[in-house]
Amino acid sequence: MDKHAECLLVSDIRLPLSADPSLAIAEARRRLRGVHLLSEGMRLFVYKRAVDARERGNIRLVYTVAAQGPLPHTLPEKMPHITRLVREEPLPVFGTEPLLHRPVVVGSGPCGLFCALLLAEWGYRPLLLERGDAVKQRREAHRRFSLTGVLDPESNVQFGAGGAGTFSDGKLVTRTRDPLGSYILNTLVRFGAPKDILTQAKPHIGTDVLLTVVQNIRKRIIAVGGDRISVAADGA
Repeated sequence: MDKHAECLLVSDIRLPLSADPSLAIAEARRRLRGVHLLSEGMRLFVYKRAVDARERGNIRLVYTVAAQGPLPHTLPEKMPHITRLVREEPLPVFGTEPLLHRPVVVGSGPCGLFCALLLAEWGYRPLLLERGDAVKQRREAHRRFSLTGVLDPESNVQFGAGGAGTFSDGKLVTRTRDPLGSYILNTLVRFGAPKDILTQAKPHIGTDVLLTVVQNIRKRIIAVGGDRISVAADGA
């Protein structure tokens, strides 16, 4: 999907488990045609897929299909399961005064990593401060604590590259209608997450893959001019 692309979402398309995804697209096309919103050149693709297993013996797939192309300024009223969605990528707001120093990002949890990545890829050469080790050393500290109970106070589940979420199971279930949500998922895929998280209703990465994703984001930040600095608890 294009940056800043606006599209329609056709949701609640219910099909049997054995149904081909093309049937969901065909149904979305039919619904759009019925409300006169299907235009020539409109591209339809699966946006989300979920499993509805609430009824025993009647497990179904529930699709949401995106339709991208020329859209009217206003949508007709009373259109069940057809909504408008805008997807964006974050763009910095450029000021008029030159920076006297490199920007500093404190903490390399999810917010810190994405902030530093965005700054680095726009040429701002951020300094990323983190109490704790990089992924490889942090993984060893976590393994040692799990086996022996010996805690490294500077590098553990809380402190280190990726923050506390690195050793979670990677469930990405806090999706909202924020237009930047797709940027987050696409960035995770870009750095090693499986592509199917882009269409799963409840995407799941897993700790093993998260470790690789975090490591790859860190490498990218450094490759384009950023620096990661390890900071001890006393600030030394």
